[in-house]
Amino acid sequence: MPSAAEIASIQAHWNANVSANKQAVGNALFQQYFAKYPADQAKFKKFAGVAAGDLAGNAAFNAQTLTTMTFLEKVVMACGNGGAEMMAAQMPAHHGWGVDQSYFKKMFDFIPGFMAENGGDAACVAAWTVAGAELTAACK
Repeated sequence: MPSAAEIASIQAHWNANVSANKQAVGNALFQQYFAKYPADQAKFKKFAGVAAGDLAGNAAFNAQTLTTMTFLEKVVMACGNGGAEMMAAQMPAHHGWGVDQSYFKKMFDFIPGFMAENGGDAACVAAWTVAGAELTAACK
């Protein structure tokens, strides 16, 4: 479980760098994630066949990234106080889409580096590593 200082670091970075820009940050996160794990895009049926360079202009992609970032913001703000349980509650629906814990592990392993490239300092990156491990464990 992340410490109070780690949670504060994640939340401060989120408030300063992500909250007001969820769409743009979400699009960049998923575009970079799909560049690293291109096969995972197939799990998103509404934009599975969209070329990487066309994702930002795709309405379904934009809707998905905004929905994901809005939910992740709730998890971030509840980190240490119900965030992991919020993730666990999402798993039945994700299992129905063929998305298991391994996909969440890849994403939560990816996020710290992404945050480092987007304003996160070393403390924030380390905190995301700890939080990501807790959130991944909840995604059973």
